[in-house]
Amino acid sequence: MKAQFVDEVWDELYDRVGADLRCVVQFEATSSEAKFRDDVREAYELSERQHILDETIVQQLSFSDQGEEFHAGQLRSFVRVFDSAWILTWRQPSDQKAGFLVSIQRDGDVATMNDVEDCIQYLNEEIRPRL
Repeated sequence: MKAQFVDEVWDELYDRVGADLRCVVQFEATSSEAKFRDDVREAYELSERQHILDETIVQQLSFSDQGEEFHAGQLRSFVRVFDSAWILTWRQPSDQKAGFLVSIQRDGDVATMNDVEDCIQYLNEEIRPRL
C-alpha cells in the first residue's frame, strides 16, 4: 500500500469539496493509510476506526456478487447516506478486501451527490489503473 495514494486522493477531492471532505482511507485486509479532517479524527477512537474498516471489508465480501443479481454490471462502490455524511466505499478490483473509504460532509457548504459520483469516477479512472 502506498501512502501517497491517500494524499493524492485527499488533495484531489479537497480541491473539489474543500472542508466538506471528512476522511480518505485506503485499506487492505490487515493495514490501512488514512487522512482525516481534524474534528473527524478526534471523534473516533482507533478501535472504532478499525471496527469500521473491518465491517467495510465484510460488507464488500457480501456484496461482491450483486452486480450479476441486479443485471447492472460490476459493483464498484457502496454509498451510505447519513444525516451529516456520505460514506463511500470503493473496492479495489483486484482484491475484495482492499479499497478506499471516503467520507464527505452531507450538510456542508460545498459538496453535493454529484461530488460523490465524481469521486467514484476519479477512483475508477485515475487510481484504479495504478493499483
